[in-house]
Amino acid sequence: MNWWTDLRARTRVLLAGSIRRRLVVSIAVVHAVLMTLFVVDLVHRQLVFLKGQSHTRAEGLAHVIAVNSVSWVLADDVRGLSEVVRSLRSHPHLMYAMVVDPRGQVLAHTDRDRIGYYVSDPLSMDILSGEPTLRTVIESTRMVEVATPVLSQNRVIGWARVALDQQEEIANIHSTTVEGVFYILSAIVVGTVCALWISRRLTSDFLQLGEAVDQLRKGKREIRSLDQPAHEIARVEQAFVAMADTIWRREDELRHTINQLAASNTDLERFAYIASHDLQEPLRTVVGFAQLLEKRYKGKLDADADQFIEFIVEGGKRMSMQIQGLLDFSRIDAKGQAFKNVDMEQVVHSALDNLADSIRQAGAEIEVEKLLPVHGDDIQLMLLFQNILSNAIKFRRADEVPRIHISCTQFDGMTEFRISDNGIGIDPDRADEIFMIFRRLHNSPQYSGRGIGLAICRRIVERHGGRISAEPCPEGGTCFVCTLPSAMAAEAKGKDKDTQGGHSQVA
Repeated sequence: MNWWTDLRARTRVLLAGSIRRRLVVSIAVVHAVLMTLFVVDLVHRQLVFLKGQSHTRAEGLAHVIAVNSVSWVLADDVRGLSEVVRSLRSHPHLMYAMVVDPRGQVLAHTDRDRIGYYVSDPLSMDILSGEPTLRTVIESTRMVEVATPVLSQNRVIGWARVALDQQEEIANIHSTTVEGVFYILSAIVVGTVCALWISRRLTSDFLQLGEAVDQLRKGKREIRSLDQPAHEIARVEQAFVAMADTIWRREDELRHTINQLAASNTDLERFAYIASHDLQEPLRTVVGFAQLLEKRYKGKLDADADQFIEFIVEGGKRMSMQIQGLLDFSRIDAKGQAFKNVDMEQVVHSALDNLADSIRQAGAEIEVEKLLPVHGDDIQLMLLFQNILSNAIKFRRADEVPRIHISCTQFDGMTEFRISDNGIGIDPDRADEIFMIFRRLHNSPQYSGRGIGLAICRRIVERHGGRISAEPCPEGGTCFVCTLPSAMAAEAKGKDKDTQGGHSQVA
């Protein structure tokens, strides 16, 4: 089986590559195989025919000698018998002819010097002792010899033997073989030339279609039609043009929709910014006067009035925090900086510096592994980690020291950051809700907040083209997973754009 495996491997290597090469090799191999089979069959048939012809001639000559030798053998006339044998010397393929008696003595021979000798070889002895029928003594590529009995009244009185040379037949076979090899080579050459012409016609159309695909990929909408393509390729071209038209139409529709959504988002962001900004001033007035009422008239009115004023002040403060959060949320896209390669270790250390008081009061233990750089807005990335770390410190267990671990891995051009803690954890079924604006899973007064910090985190990550999620840690607590574009991938993409731009300029 090793030879079969090796043959398959060699065939795969031979047929690897372009369609043109496969087509040329296949047609050449088919021509070679068919012509080889034809030549082998022709040579075999001719060899069988020529050998049969020589055998028939030898049998005929032996029969002639046997018939003409009966009277001479009975008369014991060696001279007359020799004349019968010597009359065959003019035959072009005769090697020798002889007549022997039943004891094996040569009575007549084309070579007179052999008359009187006895044949004692095993083949001759087998003939003399065997049945009196036509026998083939020798049949090889060089010669054929037959022996037939000389009979008188069904009694064997001798044997006639004739040997014919087959060198001429072998030469004819050799000539036919040489001509066959020439025809095989001619068929391979002609087949290869035809295959090259056919493959060039076919592959040129495919290459033009490939160029059209490249043009479509580059955003060019002008596709040059093929020059008299085959019917099948013409159908492919028509389908491709129809597909391209559909893609362009949908691209236009999608671009129009994106522009509308972008305009709508811009309007909404502007509205949220203006609304939150404009609401701050009247709210400050309400809270200010409520605090003034509380300061001047606390204890001078009844208990219900004092409580109502306190409710107004606290509600106003909470509303002010919500409006400020909405204002911060709307500024993420509008006030974001241009992206650049960012040292994430520096970003995390800045976030930890901002949370130094909270970390010291909680006694938090924070472990930071080596962090890889990313491509983004360093200010927003610092805010991202600051919000996540702040939540990890805030939502801690009452009887445990907060322990936070930050690590990162890189794959497929993205960098994944994992921030895990040993806090109170989250419900896996409600993990997505914590990223919704103003959505809080813990309404206990123990955990203060605006309900907008993680929504801002999600908005920051989405602006960077990444993903953020939260999942329970196996040992308890919560693990935030943030995926952001790596700096190396951004540099490689920038080089690709520069290279494509350079090619387009040369073109």
